[in-house]
Amino acid sequence: MSKDVIGKDTDSAVEKTNKGEVEVLEPMQKSTPFFSFRYSYREISSVNGRTQIRSKKRQFTNGKFESEDFEGTLGGHVYDHMVSDMQKYYLNYIDTFLKPFFALLPFGSKNSKK
Repeated sequence: MSKDVIGKDTDSAVEKTNKGEVEVLEPMQKSTPFFSFRYSYREISSVNGRTQIRSKKRQFTNGKFESEDFEGTLGGHVYDHMVSDMQKYYLNYIDTFLKPFFALLPFGSKNSKK
């Protein structure tokens, strides 16, 4: 049984070399900083019938600090739709959360005998 290793790309055997002839490469290390943070701030308000949006984002990752600021104005209907959608989402969430508890109440069962 031969102990020669065959290269995958070619059909030739891999040659053995002396340890002094081979260049040893150090493995590349990904920089994992000891300290990193992210901060974001968003403010949406309605002033004089207009929707104002402010956003700030700061982050320090991989030794690099990034900063982003944004400010804009939209029509008043955007704020109204957003508040309405948030209220519907919240009420639906509460309804889904409390539904199992209604079955425990004496008046909670919808399929009660009449």
